[in-house]
Amino acid sequence: MSWSAHQFESYVLQKHFGRRITISYLAIVVGDMIPDSFTKVWVYGFTIGNTHYGAHDPADFHRGWPGAGFTHSLLFGVVIALALWWFARPRPWAVPWAVGIVIGQWAHSITDINDTKGTMLFFPFTMHNFSLRTWAYAAQVGKHEDAAAYFSSLGFAMDVLWLVILVFFAREVLTRRYFLQVIRPSDPGIWNAIASRVPEDGQFAIYRALFVFGVARTVSWTVWAHGIARYEWDLGWSGPDWLAKVPPSPESPAWLIGGAIGVIVCCWSLSHLVLRRVRLDVRLVPGQPLRDG
Repeated sequence: MSWSAHQFESYVLQKHFGRRITISYLAIVVGDMIPDSFTKVWVYGFTIGNTHYGAHDPADFHRGWPGAGFTHSLLFGVVIALALWWFARPRPWAVPWAVGIVIGQWAHSITDINDTKGTMLFFPFTMHNFSLRTWAYAAQVGKHEDAAAYFSSLGFAMDVLWLVILVFFAREVLTRRYFLQVIRPSDPGIWNAIASRVPEDGQFAIYRALFVFGVARTVSWTVWAHGIARYEWDLGWSGPDWLAKVPPSPESPAWLIGGAIGVIVCCWSLSHLVLRRVRLDVRLVPGQPLRDG
């Protein structure tokens, strides 16, 4: 799992695609939130009285099958996007939202292959969890221990990497000019509704709130893990070693074949069902490249 990386990557993705096509930033955020929104409450569980409610095997429920691991597959993002487009057409925001959801959901699913549990990227063609094993998956031990493990390992480095990319290579996306010229026009209905109650300064603050939240999340959890709880740093591959880790998925020829089929089907679904059948009208954002000042 990635923590603040998911918040930072939504802005970077908007910067990358938003200058080329009309795409909803809000849809990217929703797509990025979809995988964990279906699972996290039951993964961490909750206690009422003296009874704890939650998944019997949190890791397998979160990323496996049977369970909710399909929410981290590429095809799931395409299905959600197509369903939204089908019910929203012929409204003009249907396509920008459908494409934004695919981009956000794919970004989340691909980013999460960095932990030791990985994601079933090509479900249902293979149940294999694809994993780079960069840091230890730790959601099975609860929210606080999960945060301690993530912010003591290379997961922390991932958050910092996305923050550096955003601030140094895509900071234009955080400016008021970009908000007014790109973000608002891509979602006029929603932002106009907000504008009826909230002044421009407030709208801009809402737009940048996810960035502020991501920075605050990274700083606060890191300070808690190392300044208060005194967990040890472990920036080794697949760390931290002080955590009882979830066993990795076994390797077999079947997952290679299933993965290859999954790549073909997901790419075909995106190109033919979304871009051709949906007749995506890619509209270039008018105007010259934005410059501050």
